[in-house]
Amino acid sequence: MMKRIRSKLPSPLLFLALLLLLSAGCSARAENLSLVPADDLFARAEAAMDRGDIDTAIGLYDYFVIQHIGHPRVADARLRLGMAHMAKREYATAASNFQSFVNDFPFHELALQARFQTCEAYYLLSPKIPLDQEYTRSAILYCQSVGEYYPGTEEGRIAAERVQELTTKLATKVFDTGMHYVRRGAFDSAIVYLNEVANNYPQTAVAPAALSQLVDTYTRIGYVEDAAEARERLIREYPRSPEAVARVAES
Repeated sequence: MMKRIRSKLPSPLLFLALLLLLSAGCSARAENLSLVPADDLFARAEAAMDRGDIDTAIGLYDYFVIQHIGHPRVADARLRLGMAHMAKREYATAASNFQSFVNDFPFHELALQARFQTCEAYYLLSPKIPLDQEYTRSAILYCQSVGEYYPGTEEGRIAAERVQELTTKLATKVFDTGMHYVRRGAFDSAIVYLNEVANNYPQTAVAPAALSQLVDTYTRIGYVEDAAEARERLIREYPRSPEAVARVAES
C-alpha cells in the first residue's frame, strides 16, 4: 500500500518542472507598465476605481505619478490616489498624498479639494477622547487652513465645523483630567486643568462647565475670593449657559 501511495507522488524533477511552468505563466501575465501609454494607464486606474478595485487603482495611480511627473493629469492622479487611500480607510497615507498635492500644485484648481481632504483625513484619524490627541491637533491646523485660504466656500464652512468639534474634544479631555483630580481630592492639580479649559478653550461649551467646577473647587478649599471671581466670570461671559443660570438661581 505504501509503495502505491509513493508512486503517485510527483518526482522532484516533475515538481520542479511544474513550478517553473507556473512561474512562467505568472510572468507572462505580468505586464510591463512602462510600455503602457500614460493616457491609457490613467484610464485603467480610473476604470479600476469605478469598478471598486481599489488596490489595482492605487498601484496604477502610484506608478503614474512617479513615472509621468510632467503629464497634464499628474495632479488629478495625485488627488485620486489620496481618495483611493481614503476609500481603504488608510487616512494617514491619504493625508500624505493630499499634502504632497498642495505642496506641488498650490495654485491648481483642485488645491481646495486637496486641502479639504487633508482636513477630512486628519479628522477621521482623531481618536477617542481618552487617547493621545496628536492627530486631533493636526486636524485642527489643517481644517483651519481651509477657511483661511478659501473663505466663504462650502468646504470652508464644513472645515470650521470640524475645528469647533475637534477643539471641544481637546477641551473635554482637559476637563476630564481636571475632574479626575477633583474626584481624587487633588484640588490644586484640578484647578490647573480647569483653568486651562477656561483660558485656552473659551469658545467651547466646556468652558462654562469648567468655571462652574472652579467655583465649587475653590469653595471646598476655602479660596473664597477665587470662587467669587470664577462665579462672576461665568455669569459675565456665559450668561445663557445652564451653569450660569444655575449660579444666578442660587443667589
